[in-house]
Amino acid sequence: MTNEQGICLALDTALDACSVGLAISSDGDRTKFSRSLDLGRGHAEHLMSELDLLLKEAGLGYQDLTRLAVTKGPGSFTGLRVGLATARSFSLALGIPLIGFSTLKAMELTARDRGHKGVLAAAIDARRNQIYGQIFVPDMASDPAALSASDFADQLHTYENPTLIGSGGQLVLDAVGEATHYQLIDLTVPDMAVLACYALDEMISDQKPSPLYLRAPDAKKSEPAEAPAAPVE
Repeated sequence: MTNEQGICLALDTALDACSVGLAISSDGDRTKFSRSLDLGRGHAEHLMSELDLLLKEAGLGYQDLTRLAVTKGPGSFTGLRVGLATARSFSLALGIPLIGFSTLKAMELTARDRGHKGVLAAAIDARRNQIYGQIFVPDMASDPAALSASDFADQLHTYENPTLIGSGGQLVLDAVGEATHYQLIDLTVPDMAVLACYALDEMISDQKPSPLYLRAPDAKKSEPAEAPAAPVE
């Protein structure tokens, strides 16, 4: 294949799965390929092999790509940096543009692609009794935030028939209590082929994607030990 076609490679390592996808645009038609490996951790060890398998399935090489897309968080601090570093390296080596998207946006796009309309409440389990949450209404979205499931549930009270998506969806549903008009769907991993397809239509920016951190890292930087006191003579 040649670069006369629009071919986007998308990858996500910010969540538990190592997910990669391709979207190929040619003569008005679009073809999608995707792979996802549920790991929890260890994305760096599997990402390149997953990318190679994906391209082989599509009959493509890295030289055929015309643009890249990557998730930039929120999610695992280590994981999202693996994806960003890999995508930036490819962008530089291949001389093609790179577009960043939040994992919450990637979740919303996947749900829309599956036919879910109306209000979508994306919630990713952030541990420490928090979720990363964002509410999507067609053509509008709230600001992403790290907050408790109950606080996010309080925000949802003003929306009609919201649909919960993401690994933190059940936590929010539990916090809602007896409300029966909330729907929870089984969607915890975004489809990178859907994101790649969306990215084909996005405007290219000169600004490189950077990590989206909604809270400080879990690991705290240790304070240097104090020097021992001099002996008293």
